[in-house]
Amino acid sequence: MVSFGGGTPNAFENKFREFLQEPETQDAIRDDQRKELDVMRKIDDMEKLEELQGQREQLAIALQDLPPESQRLVYPILRLKMVQNLLFAALKETRKAGTSFVHAVREPGLTTMLERVRDELLNDPENAKRIEQEWFHNVSLCAEEKVKRAPKKERGVLPATQMLPIIQSGAQLRVNGNHKFRQGMYREALEMYMQGCVGFELYKATNAQDQSMLDEVHVQVRKNTAAAAIKTRDWRICIRSCDEVLRMVPDDSKSLYRRALANWHLGEIERATEDLEAILKRKVSDYHEIEASSLTKKLARSMLRQIEASEERAEMMEVRMAKALAVTIPVTGSVVGGGPAPPVAIDQPMLALSDELRRHEGGLLNEPDEPVMEEN
Repeated sequence: MVSFGGGTPNAFENKFREFLQEPETQDAIRDDQRKELDVMRKIDDMEKLEELQGQREQLAIALQDLPPESQRLVYPILRLKMVQNLLFAALKETRKAGTSFVHAVREPGLTTMLERVRDELLNDPENAKRIEQEWFHNVSLCAEEKVKRAPKKERGVLPATQMLPIIQSGAQLRVNGNHKFRQGMYREALEMYMQGCVGFELYKATNAQDQSMLDEVHVQVRKNTAAAAIKTRDWRICIRSCDEVLRMVPDDSKSLYRRALANWHLGEIERATEDLEAILKRKVSDYHEIEASSLTKKLARSMLRQIEASEERAEMMEVRMAKALAVTIPVTGSVVGGGPAPPVAIDQPMLALSDELRRHEGGLLNEPDEPVMEEN
């Protein structure tokens, strides 16, 4: 056990650092963090459940006042969460404005949307699911934009000596997360990395020199967060982590590539393309970075070609489907003049990568960065 006897401030810092690195201290920190997370999750789950039950009860009561034709429209599609959210949003707005919920439901815009969802659910359930997913995606984008525009809370300012526990905790959580990552426990690794980011988001240093030291650790923890988020397919967490890294290191190719991949998976083609083009425009002067930069640019070109190919296939699919619908009899599915309907095009395989590029891509996407402190 470390003794905290008298001495200079530097001696105290060294002793405190040793204390933080002791296995017993790390075990205690992890236990406390695990307990806090469990409590927060339980509270969050209970609040969400109570809120959801309350919304459904209020909506069920309000729907009883609808006329029969509106009930016949709403009830068959009420199992869709998108419909529940739309109707509850309309109910909240009418209560705020002191207007009629019945009139809001019968409003032409909402009625047309509900009718479309009903028709899709009857005729093409899979397309109805896609519509619902697209709606939730758009809602989440609006929520993100609202958060971005909201005034950010000022971070607390602490002197370097008081920032030491945050640096040590973040670095140690990163080391622990790396162990979990290498064991294939990506969800657990992601949680540890995200815990390691908290202190850096809440506080800042008093001067630029100390802040650069904090940013150095924060960047590495954020990069590992993005790597774990790719493994767990949490694309939005990956994007947020890459955003933070690029705020501190604007030309970081690894974060640009990861963010491009995440945006592509979310269907944000334009944003993905912008990041890939930024990689291609990046100039490298350091001799040791030239080879890695060249490989990264080759991967960026490959992803751009894949994006273009997928967009072309989607356009061809739309054209072929339109032609098929134009010449196909709806009842039988047969073509005018006899014969089966035209076959649907099959997606082409993704562009192949060389072994060297595949290894480099694995380093960009799937490997956590080396720790900035020695592991115990």
